[in-house]
Amino acid sequence: MTSTQTTDSERPFRVIEGGGACAVPQVDLAPLTVPEMSAAELAAEMAEIFAMSLLRKQRLADLQDPHCKVRVDAAISFTLHELLCELRSLAWYDAGQLPARDLSATAQERRSLRWNGEGQLTLNTLFRGGVASMGAARLSALWQADHAVADRDPAQRPPHNEAPMSAWLEWCGRHSGAGLCMPGDIVMPEPRLQSLDDMAERLHHLQPARPFHNATLAALANGATFDGGLCHGDTPWRGGRLMSLMAQAEGRATRATLMQARAPGRLPRPGVTAARMTVWLAREERGDAPSSASVRAAADELAAASPNLLHWVSRTNASLRQKQQRFQNSLFLPLVEADRQYMMASDCAPHLAVAGAMATLMKAVFDTARPVHCEGVGTQGSAMDLAQEADMLVANMSLARVVSGGYHPVENLRDLRAGEMIALHLLRDMLEADNRPATLDFTAFDGKPRHIVAQPRQFGRGVAKLYGESGPLPWSQQEACGPKHLMAIV
Repeated sequence: MTSTQTTDSERPFRVIEGGGACAVPQVDLAPLTVPEMSAAELAAEMAEIFAMSLLRKQRLADLQDPHCKVRVDAAISFTLHELLCELRSLAWYDAGQLPARDLSATAQERRSLRWNGEGQLTLNTLFRGGVASMGAARLSALWQADHAVADRDPAQRPPHNEAPMSAWLEWCGRHSGAGLCMPGDIVMPEPRLQSLDDMAERLHHLQPARPFHNATLAALANGATFDGGLCHGDTPWRGGRLMSLMAQAEGRATRATLMQARAPGRLPRPGVTAARMTVWLAREERGDAPSSASVRAAADELAAASPNLLHWVSRTNASLRQKQQRFQNSLFLPLVEADRQYMMASDCAPHLAVAGAMATLMKAVFDTARPVHCEGVGTQGSAMDLAQEADMLVANMSLARVVSGGYHPVENLRDLRAGEMIALHLLRDMLEADNRPATLDFTAFDGKPRHIVAQPRQFGRGVAKLYGESGPLPWSQQEACGPKHLMAIV
């Protein structure tokens, strides 16, 4: 028998190899999923939005005092402790009323973010903003130091990752208005943020990347160093590489959230839900569509478990609008003066995903074990914990979106985690393209440590792996099912 060899050109099919050995990770996320909430969770979400709206004028420094009085009108006031008791009466915040076995793993994770170590809702956990390590309503030093040094002209494309920092400094000024404050420079400071309402107003006019650009530029100018795990090899990491990652992260996070904003089936805005609850509690809503059942059940739970909260909201509405209310429970949002310009929810649609991505990059790349100066060059400001302040900035932005009445806390958490995932994929892509050993350590928004280890290969791309407290973690939900060894036969 004579053996014959078949050449590639004679084969009837072509094999496209998979398995990830040389594959480039896809860092663009699929459209963000719509969170599924039970009636108990929806009641808690709306109660939290009502609570933040009632507290919007309070000084941030007073929000840790349980005896702080909040004035509703000339006749009615309440303390933060009384407000907390109204929230604790809901089943979502009470493990005894709603056991964990009745919830999915993701729902229980969202629920536990509102609890302290003893499973209780407290003033500290109420203001976490989706960041597990946060526990106080204070303003981040990074937002406090934020400033604009130039008028925006964002049409310019970002420089290459090996471009000098002078090019990145110019681009940041055009793109977000960020820049360095040099000695002698005259920069108009932003008005100091004193309350949740101030934060919400600022957020709706803020370019989402600017506080992170300002902090990164100032940290680099003041000599901040990168994580020691990036120092392996002959080619050191430079500031331009971090700025390039941040530019890519902002673009991808913005696209993901804008796709979600115009996708069908997204969650109704809190103002719509509050209006439906108002009509239902007055027993004037008609129809029995399946989508109405959850809203009606949530409204009934709020009326039964937290009647004082609804009363305070209704009286605040009457006080702000200065006219007789048609409904006994007037729960309309937002709680703002009738002559005040309405803040559109779309104004800050990408902000949390962008913040999550940029904060993750800063925490992972900078050496956060050392205090960092993030104020103007040559100033005598005190050094700060960069990771803690970045997390606090994210929590501030999350609370500001809730106070404006445009977003549910569960949406903030989803966008935040999406931004974190985008940053992780970008880091993975760059570390594997470098094909040299590297390690990165940081704390994720769930309060748990993350460890990235990159190892070189003899050819092509290296391989980077993500680790948590208990071992390896998948980079994405798709990879949790295992690697693919055969992509296609055509």
